[in-house]
Amino acid sequence: MLSAALDLVDTNGVDAFTMRALAGRLQINPMTIYHHFGDRDGLIGAMSERVYRDVSAPASGDPRSRIEALLRAYHGQVLNHPGLTLLIFSRPTVFPEQAQRITKEIAELLAEAGLSPPRIRLWVNILVDFTHGAAIATAISGRSNSEGFDLKDDYDKALTELLNGLNS
Repeated sequence: MLSAALDLVDTNGVDAFTMRALAGRLQINPMTIYHHFGDRDGLIGAMSERVYRDVSAPASGDPRSRIEALLRAYHGQVLNHPGLTLLIFSRPTVFPEQAQRITKEIAELLAEAGLSPPRIRLWVNILVDFTHGAAIATAISGRSNSEGFDLKDDYDKALTELLNGLNS
């Protein structure tokens, strides 16, 4: 069900993402989906858990490079499933556990880098908001790497430049 739900959002867009449309694609009764996920928010949460569960910082390296790798991995998944990002941000009740885990991991790495608690809070907001902003802009524009844009490279360059400010 999760694969079909992601495929529906990826191919048909956020507006086409309904329980009825998903049930039709799977040739099942819509109530089957509700039985497994509770409601639409539960399904969106499960989709994000699947997409982001393997996004984490490498086990070794300095904190800055580990943060950079973590955010690049997260952004890469957003580029793979931009509609999911729009679904998550359009549903305030959906804040996936994986998003909380990723945010906590960034904060821990910033602490490891020696930032004070106020600077950790500031930099978590800067990095998360920057990454989400880039993701939402990509999702809303409908651009993809196949259209001649190098979204990943643009994001990577901007992230590197931003992270250079950690030492300031």
